[in-house]
Amino acid sequence: MGLETLRVRLHALAFVDEFGPLYALFTLWFIDNGVTTAQLSVVFVMWAGLAIALEIPSGALADRIDRRVLLAAAFGIRAVGIAAWLVWPTFGGLLAGALLWAIHDALASGAWEAMIHDQLDAIGQAEAYGRVMARVGQWSHLGLAGGAALAAGLARIGTSIEVIGWINVAIHGGSILLVLVLPDVRWVADTDAAAGSDAGERGPVAEWWRTLRAGVSTARRRRDVARLVVMGALIEGLFIVDEYVPVMARLRGASNTVVAIVVLAVWAGLLIGGEVAARRPDLRGPQLGTLLAVGSFGMLVAVVTQPVWTLLLVGAGYGALEATWVVSDARFQAAIPSRTRATVTSVRSFNGGLIAAAAFGTIGWLATGDDPSPGLVIGVAALIGTGVLVTRWLPAPRADTISA
Repeated sequence: MGLETLRVRLHALAFVDEFGPLYALFTLWFIDNGVTTAQLSVVFVMWAGLAIALEIPSGALADRIDRRVLLAAAFGIRAVGIAAWLVWPTFGGLLAGALLWAIHDALASGAWEAMIHDQLDAIGQAEAYGRVMARVGQWSHLGLAGGAALAAGLARIGTSIEVIGWINVAIHGGSILLVLVLPDVRWVADTDAAAGSDAGERGPVAEWWRTLRAGVSTARRRRDVARLVVMGALIEGLFIVDEYVPVMARLRGASNTVVAIVVLAVWAGLLIGGEVAARRPDLRGPQLGTLLAVGSFGMLVAVVTQPVWTLLLVGAGYGALEATWVVSDARFQAAIPSRTRATVTSVRSFNGGLIAAAAFGTIGWLATGDDPSPGLVIGVAALIGTGVLVTRWLPAPRADTISA
């Protein structure tokens, strides 16, 4: 398989996996059924908590088994979680579905990046990872934007959120099929792990434990990797403002149609940020740090003001976040060993989950009624500070990345 064919398949998978019309409206589904903003935040904390608990063990698992199968299982579990939301639209149903989604998040985290890196490595194109991931991210966001646009159209003609949700469940069949038809490239990681290893003399549990320890050690003991873990965890963990955009829009008097349009603007910002990362993978720390700080300041304005239209600034901020995330992830993947790639990536996500849990908890604690703004101010301010870390800690691009 050539690079272009692989790109098409990855783009299709990324699009279909995120093409969910319910994602723009699911918080409103529960608000309309009596769930409060504080309860939403409690569930988000528990969601993040389970994902945190499973994060690193599942990453080590993804370094030991077929990542395609693991991702297919994750997609199926998420579909069941969404179905639980639809048949049980209460706090308990929200919690059950969120916990299933958390299992999906843990299984997919690390496995997704590692699978794509191995697919590229198998055809001798590992150096193209940054650009490919930027485009994959764009197709993911196109899927999200397409789902939001579909939600807006369906809501406009009077389709209930419940029906929109069942459409979302059905779409998961496409994601499962698309990931399973990718080539089996487990030999890439097996070849890397075989160098200097006595894996053949160990049992599967011992090998899983060995992989877990090696990945955690790399994340802790290598200063360059540790800095990238901290920086990436902050960006990943504070990527949460969009969860509250529908609620803030509703509080400012927006209809369901307007809410979906505002969410669409957020995903459009992500798409633009991915384009910046794809065209300029050689951006350096000072450039990205400034971009992140300015974009985050725009989100701060959106949170503290009252007009609905200011929420469009969240889209601009998310564009800056996405560009920073994609470029920093490419530098991160270039710095870590292949045989523990998913594990080390999961260490970063583990820390990101801790930060997200703290952020959701703070938002819920400080919420005034259904208004999440007081806690969001703290989270967005932390993103402005993260821009300083990006300026200082982001490694310079490698020569092969610039020329890829």
